[in-house]
Amino acid sequence: MDRTVGTKRAQGPGQAGRPARRVATVFAVAVALVAAVPGLPTRAQAFPPPPAPPLPAANSHGITLTQWTNSNLLSDRRMFDATMTTSAIMRPRGGTPSIDPVEVPVKVRIWLPDDYVNDPAEAYPVLYLLHGGFGDFEQWSKSDAGDILNTIDRRTFKGIVVMPEGGKAGWYTDWAGQTRGNFAPQWETFHLRQLVPWIDANFNTVDNRAGRAIAGVSMGGLGALRYAADLRDEFSAVGAFSGGTTLADDRALNRVADSMLGYGAATSWNGLVDPNYRVFGTPLERAEAVYGPQANWTAITPVGMAAAGKYAGYAGKFAMYSGGANGQGVPSGQGESDIKTWNDGLRTVIGGSFTPRYCTGPGEHTWDYWRNDLRDFVQYVYGSTPPAHCTENGRAGNTGNVPWVAG
Repeated sequence: MDRTVGTKRAQGPGQAGRPARRVATVFAVAVALVAAVPGLPTRAQAFPPPPAPPLPAANSHGITLTQWTNSNLLSDRRMFDATMTTSAIMRPRGGTPSIDPVEVPVKVRIWLPDDYVNDPAEAYPVLYLLHGGFGDFEQWSKSDAGDILNTIDRRTFKGIVVMPEGGKAGWYTDWAGQTRGNFAPQWETFHLRQLVPWIDANFNTVDNRAGRAIAGVSMGGLGALRYAADLRDEFSAVGAFSGGTTLADDRALNRVADSMLGYGAATSWNGLVDPNYRVFGTPLERAEAVYGPQANWTAITPVGMAAAGKYAGYAGKFAMYSGGANGQGVPSGQGESDIKTWNDGLRTVIGGSFTPRYCTGPGEHTWDYWRNDLRDFVQYVYGSTPPAHCTENGRAGNTGNVPWVAG
């Protein structure tokens, strides 16, 4: 919900009754005159962004830091970008790598709390946000996408937000096969075995399960579900916004296979034109390059993980979101009807252990809905009183007057 907040300027001596328009005009002229004075610093020069806080273990846990700077979001001075290399991305496999250097840089965007620098003794919880397919580490902070500056209520969540690169079509796993260029990304190794301990080593975090939550959108929703099951001793809450849950459906298999043909292991848009990043072959062969033999897929997808009891510790902190309740798909895979079908299946399996929070209704595969998903998830996990109903006022057909009961 957008709100316009008005403030009143206190009136000093002699200001009572002064016409507001005249005050505004005088102020504007004064600003213009000051700006025209040679030698005076601009606003950016007078108020430069603060330096990035020091990192005590910048090169550790398999990560080599190459750059640590303020992000390009000038509207927020607490957002920082880490550029790093790791042998996990890309790992040679199948022959001589055709890309030099093999250790391509990857980026992680980190949003610190308001008082992080002023209160160094405080330990902060961490929320990991995973981007969707064909996205990047900036996706959650872009104003036309996740827009977390205006989506996450800092009064509710006062912790650290970590937004890592996950590849254009990385699928948040350690690839079983390789690309034409003879290399394979190990995204799960990078994110869970390297980045999580690296964050704890360099920032004041609550470095245990209770202090970490993970969520993601679309491909990142699948990643969050898989990571939460694989490292269930490391995360205490998980959220999936239009996330995949299965590979048993041919339509799910084909989405993975198509992404391999178009983007493959690309971490930048160069993957669109460089065949070394791509995976060729039949749809099944392309999907197996990512997930390994099809016979093993049940054990590594959320529905199978749920059946194995790997979400049992998330009761009260497990949330799924999807649209598509009207059953109407949209060409080019933009509809949510498949997503809802798959999430319905996951909810049914999990229901044998606990009732997850499941928010669904009409709506498509777009950020207009996912921002509301994130708002609901943050309130659900970090709010003093979890909302009784799903607070997705942006879903098509829901004006806010018809609450959706969770579960």
